[in-house]
Amino acid sequence: MAKDEIIDNHVSLHQCKLAINALHSHESKKQERREENELLPAEAPLVWLNVTVKRMPNDSKIKPIRIPVVHPIVDPRTSPVCLITKDPQREYKDLLEKHNIKFISRVVGIAKLKGKFRSFEARRMLLKENGLFLADDRVIPLLPKLLGAKWFEAKKQPVPVNLARKDLKKELERAISSTYMNQNRGTCMYVITNYCITTYESLSYSAIKIGRLSHSPAQLLDNLKEALPAIIHYIKDGWENVQNLHVKTNSSMSLPIWTCSLDDEKEGRWAGLTMDDEQDEADGSNGVEDSEKSEPEAMVTSPPKTVEIESGKGKKRSPDQKVDEDKPKKRAKKLRAAT
Repeated sequence: MAKDEIIDNHVSLHQCKLAINALHSHESKKQERREENELLPAEAPLVWLNVTVKRMPNDSKIKPIRIPVVHPIVDPRTSPVCLITKDPQREYKDLLEKHNIKFISRVVGIAKLKGKFRSFEARRMLLKENGLFLADDRVIPLLPKLLGAKWFEAKKQPVPVNLARKDLKKELERAISSTYMNQNRGTCMYVITNYCITTYESLSYSAIKIGRLSHSPAQLLDNLKEALPAIIHYIKDGWENVQNLHVKTNSSMSLPIWTCSLDDEKEGRWAGLTMDDEQDEADGSNGVEDSEKSEPEAMVTSPPKTVEIESGKGKKRSPDQKVDEDKPKKRAKKLRAAT
């Protein structure tokens, strides 16, 4: 039997091949059945690589990380590419023409984002019409507020590019032919194979495109082999922080391709976790109970507070409040004077 090839010294290539072939075959049949009842062909379903990590990252990053793939995710011939630039946008349109760049479908300046695309409906249409967004790296900090949350929910954050490069065409081609990892808070990372995302789980750590269902299983496998080492490289602590890997589509079950050992050895599930850590976690979980128990004890040991009640009104008074003892006598004098 031939020796099984290992990806990045951890993941079995044979196991990946089995999972991708089974997933591709099952989802392709479902897609064919759906298209029989549809007038227009639907977009290819998403394929995900779920990467579950052991420890949650401390922060989230807006700027996506570039990940190489063999077979590009976005084809500018079928998926429009939009470039967001500084003002004036006409200057950058002329720059694209100068470098004979014809795969950019639309150029949008910051002023146009604030004006023409200010309304929610206009921004939603811009998001829907384009498969990929590139942006001048100098305007990236302005975009979260201008674009809104929908861009980040759809994982279509603009990819930063350097428009000052001498070989601008190569810079833009490299940006389009790569995929990207968006680091978010959570313990699960999703790797996607299409450019249209519908739903996410609450533990989403990141989403990285590695292909489409329209790709062949061999092409998906090539993209996985190329992207996985780079993905692990950008995860804090690398393989020591990875718990398991799965592949799936939006509606399918997750198919495992790798999982860490459930022991305390190096890269194991409980590696580095000591009895003191477990005791600290237990003490932390009982903190609320201890505080709740201490409150009744404090009530027992503290002396009871006396309360004075004014006759006729039923108002409670603390010991610090002074009661006017002459008040009933004054009332009686007024009554005698009135009679």
